[in-house]
Amino acid sequence: MAVDEALLKSANETGRITLRFYQWSEPTLSLGYFQKSSDRAQHLASGDCEMVRRSSGGGAILHDRELTYSLSLPGTNRWSSKQNDLYGAVHKAIVGFLNENGVSAKQFEFPLADIEAGKKTEFSQSAAGDRHRFLCFERRTAGDIVLEEFKIGGSAQRRLSGATLQHGSLLMKRSEFAPELPGIWDLADISVSKSQFQEAMVGALAAGLNLTLKEASLTVDQKKNAETILHEKYGNSDWTSKR
Repeated sequence: MAVDEALLKSANETGRITLRFYQWSEPTLSLGYFQKSSDRAQHLASGDCEMVRRSSGGGAILHDRELTYSLSLPGTNRWSSKQNDLYGAVHKAIVGFLNENGVSAKQFEFPLADIEAGKKTEFSQSAAGDRHRFLCFERRTAGDIVLEEFKIGGSAQRRLSGATLQHGSLLMKRSEFAPELPGIWDLADISVSKSQFQEAMVGALAAGLNLTLKEASLTVDQKKNAETILHEKYGNSDWTSKR
């Protein structure tokens, strides 16, 4: 997460769009920025896991058997000024890849009765009854990725000086630390490995967002900035327990 923030901070300076995938070295619970650290007591299954706090909002995520992605864009990129469109386009590309591989995933939509009643359906609105749940994947927001009515993919955004960071998770398999949340491999008969899934997603997102992507490494400045951010925030217990 420190690397994600470093990429966000350098996006305007470098003009670079960066798509990043990563996994976690151990099962970790990430709190949404506005959640209270004491609320983790609501979820006993993840009680022994390490905990961090994200810079974006939303519910807590148990990072274990999932794939985490981040996309940082400079303010000059057209997607940076179209936050809802970016959210929807990324999820549409992922759903398209899943559908091509026989997985009947879709983007969550509010019930027709809600729409006919004139309720708002922006991507930022949560479904009734979901918004106060502790875990992000027990909340549903318009545009989220669902499979058999279970949420398997979601994203959040943060902006800084016009630049945009969108990061999110795809649940691949049920974790023993969040057994109530099934993943793609639990719900569908799909033989694609996590590494194959990641490789295919690069192509799907590049096509969906009309981007040209090539493999690259962090710059020296980005690495140094990430180390500083890690010390000040994500590796700092005061930051994690600030609420």
